[in-house]
Amino acid sequence: LFRSLSIICIFIIVAWAFKSITVPAVLVATIELAIFLNQGFSYFSGASTPFIAPTIISCVQLGATVDYAILMTTRYKAERLNGEDKKKAVMTALRTSAPSIIVSGMGLFAATFGVALYSNIDIVGSMCMLMARGAIISVLLVLLVLPALLILCDGIVCRTTRGMTHLIGKQEVVK
Repeated sequence: LFRSLSIICIFIIVAWAFKSITVPAVLVATIELAIFLNQGFSYFSGASTPFIAPTIISCVQLGATVDYAILMTTRYKAERLNGEDKKKAVMTALRTSAPSIIVSGMGLFAATFGVALYSNIDIVGSMCMLMARGAIISVLLVLLVLPALLILCDGIVCRTTRGMTHLIGKQEVVK
């Protein structure tokens, strides 16, 4: 219940901020994939995790890492509105956003990994290790999967985002 509520709240906030129904779907899907991979890694590696880990980790990872996706998507939208084609817009967004995303993700990783290594309390160490791994996975997905999704979903994003409908059907410039 809490996880679903978190997803719905993030979806509504991003929809309101971007004036779009598809942008939050793309962002939340990317972060949820990262959460799924993080939790799947624990399962397939046979690691023991506390019973509350899936709920807490999914909420924390969603809230902590959706900012990376918002940063990338904000720049992509700005580039598209400036007349760039979808591929160039994504490449510019990736080039300009990647340093901030990497620094932020590595900061979260370092903070949680350090606690995981030194904690004598099993639940704290386990949760921090999950958050550390989740930070790395989220950064990788935002830098590798989100750009591809933005290119793939460009048409529907333009159709369903206020202020971007004039971009529908514009010829892509081949360079």
